[in-house]
Amino acid sequence: MKSSINIKLTAGFGLCVLLMVAVVGFNVSALRKLDKLYQEALKRTGDMELATDAQHIGEDLYQIIGNAVINRDMAKSERLWSASKKVNLAKLQKVAEIADSPEEFAMIREAQQALADILRVYEQEMLPLIMSGEAVHGPLADIDARLDERIDAIELVLQRFARSISDENRAASEEYHHVLTNTIRSGLAISLIGVIASLAVSSLTTRRIVRPLSEITRATLEMKKGNYLVELNYQSADELGVLADNFREMSGQVEKRTAELQESNEHLQREIGERKLAEEEVRLLNVDLEQRVTERTTELRNLSRHLQTVREEERTIISRDIHDDLGQLLTALKIDLLWLRSKLPRGCSQLFDKTREMEEHFDEAVRKVRRISADLRPVILDDLGLTEAIEWHAQEFQKRTGIICEFCSDFDGSTLDLSRSTALFRIIQESLTNICRHAEATRIEITLAERGDELVATVADNGKGITEQHLSDPLSFGLIGMRERALCLEGKVNISRLPDGGTGVEVIIPLDGSKKGAIA
Repeated sequence: MKSSINIKLTAGFGLCVLLMVAVVGFNVSALRKLDKLYQEALKRTGDMELATDAQHIGEDLYQIIGNAVINRDMAKSERLWSASKKVNLAKLQKVAEIADSPEEFAMIREAQQALADILRVYEQEMLPLIMSGEAVHGPLADIDARLDERIDAIELVLQRFARSISDENRAASEEYHHVLTNTIRSGLAISLIGVIASLAVSSLTTRRIVRPLSEITRATLEMKKGNYLVELNYQSADELGVLADNFREMSGQVEKRTAELQESNEHLQREIGERKLAEEEVRLLNVDLEQRVTERTTELRNLSRHLQTVREEERTIISRDIHDDLGQLLTALKIDLLWLRSKLPRGCSQLFDKTREMEEHFDEAVRKVRRISADLRPVILDDLGLTEAIEWHAQEFQKRTGIICEFCSDFDGSTLDLSRSTALFRIIQESLTNICRHAEATRIEITLAERGDELVATVADNGKGITEQHLSDPLSFGLIGMRERALCLEGKVNISRLPDGGTGVEVIIPLDGSKKGAIA
């Protein structure tokens, strides 16, 4: 009987030991996997910070470019540019090293190409213009717009890259929690199996081994509740004592690992919080950048408005000088020529014919002077108003081009100030010029109508029609100028391809005199 009990005890305790070893081995394996996931999470967090920091590459370079354009301190700008160029290229290279998918490699290549474009445009196109003293509103403004597009491209690409890393980090965190949950559940399940096996063995033993087994059972129940530092009162040199010692050591290890896992989880939560703060900072920077772009756009529009005012004033002065001075001089020369012809003796037919030919040249010169003066600043616009000026210009346009030009208006023009009349006249004038150059039209219809508190002008032709590429072309300065004039009037210009062919231009401006006026 003693031998039978010993065999059963040996088998039972052997089973328990095997179960405990399995628990420890499972936990060690799980802890190693969790540690690997934790290290990967730390790496991805660092990658996230690097990608977020790299989003400001374009802004750093743009500040140096702005300093060069505004202050023209080329020595300082060159030093800053060289240093920033080296740092940002290295920073983008580091970001490229953390990419691990074809999509991410494509994003980095796109960002690197955009950065290369910024370096090339500034060093090869913009810097020579700055060093030659080019004004800000000239070609530099066009180059600045291209740089803004590349800077926005870098920021958008790196934002997508950062989101990709964030998604990977989130997936790793979810895997971490999944492994942790499975580890705890499996450990508890295996421990429960050990308890059941121990109870089965204890039913075959005497009271001598009931107490230590009860202690072990109690300890396993405490561990099931989460108390991994449970006290075992049993001390012995036999197998039960060894089991108790091993159990105590195991519970300490489990407690230690659990504490480490909890600490790692708290660290991850802090990292997530810091990343959210960083995202908020990026959002605030984006808001600030949008505000700065809006302010700059307003400044450029005000500058354009001032330049248009100066241009119209110069047109008026030149037109008046040509009409008054050159016109009077040509008239006086014609009078002198007629006087000379009257003094020619009879029989000088050759000289008489020559003076008549000269008279025709003078008449042609006077007509050209009047046309040039009218093109610069039509006097009829100042004297009779917008409606008569448009009608006159349509007739002159038809004479010059042979294109039938019809004008219809139910607006008397008495409520429209001179500045808005001039601006609207220039828009219609530019529309007719574009039709003559590009439309291949044979007929044009111009209308001017009052619609509520708005004035609506339309120009429609039967030509080949404008293309979408031409509408969106950033180098279509004529269309851009028309839109800017309308914006200065707090109005708008709609340009579209007509269903039956041709192009339609619609200009809508407010009639309310309290609104901001515009210059031509």
